[in-house]
Amino acid sequence: MENKTYDLAIIGGGVAGMTAAIYAARSGLDTVIIEKGGFGGQAALTAKIENYPSYKEIDGFQLAADIKAQVDALGVQSYSADVKGLTKENDIFTVTTNADSITAKSVIIANGVRRRELGIAGEDAFRGRGISWCAVCDGGFFRKKKVAVIGAGNSALGDAIYLSNLCEEVYLIFRRDYPTATKSYMDQLEKIDNIKLMSRHIPLEIKGEKRVTALTVKNLDTEEVYDLEVNGVFEAIGLIPDNDVFANIAQLDENGYLLTDSEMRTNTPGLFAAGDTRQKSLRQIVTACSDGAQAATAAHDFLKLGK
Repeated sequence: MENKTYDLAIIGGGVAGMTAAIYAARSGLDTVIIEKGGFGGQAALTAKIENYPSYKEIDGFQLAADIKAQVDALGVQSYSADVKGLTKENDIFTVTTNADSITAKSVIIANGVRRRELGIAGEDAFRGRGISWCAVCDGGFFRKKKVAVIGAGNSALGDAIYLSNLCEEVYLIFRRDYPTATKSYMDQLEKIDNIKLMSRHIPLEIKGEKRVTALTVKNLDTEEVYDLEVNGVFEAIGLIPDNDVFANIAQLDENGYLLTDSEMRTNTPGLFAAGDTRQKSLRQIVTACSDGAQAATAAHDFLKLGK
């Protein structure tokens, strides 16, 4: 990594982080964006996006790739690393990673969220051997097989719908009486024959030998416990922030989300947050873009105007 101090370091290469990079570069800030995995975040793992303005429908991976191409065209430097710490001394931030340290005059945290796990027996044993948190990534391994999707929201129904085109049968398992997804997902679900809704059920254990062969579930109404013969289990039970590493420098809420004002400013001058990582009521691609644009604008004003 080049030994220099950037105007702005952006932690996270999801939609919020990349949008921030676009706005920062266009405003003349020397910017680096740090991403530990693939650029695009949760958007890149979404099979079909239908609520992003100007597109009736677009593949999430393609949308992420298009945004990344725009970032690259503006000359923003991309750096692949896992952030391990963030400190500030004498008005300069130091971003410590698993590979190097990067200094910057301002920072935007846009690290997104990670998938929530079930925490049941067998989950660790069969991680990568039949358990997945990404239907788009791993669905192809389960063609003409039976799988279970755990969850009741938009992500779970979206996964079930996607997998129904590949798999023989999809069990959608949730503890509520009805899914909590929006009407558009429910309307699609009604037209698909090979998705079986299993309301008022909870998963207890994932079983198998070398790979997953069954999921033990419990019927909450009858108390019956039994095994479903499945080859895969897809977990879609929500997202959680991963902000412990920033607790020393930014205020978190009781759930671990970063607290900001409407300008994306944290309680530390020069430190901003954008996207799913911050406390907010709506987590969508379009709001991530908005956050990223606002955070970059606030960073520019902080550096150039002293605001």
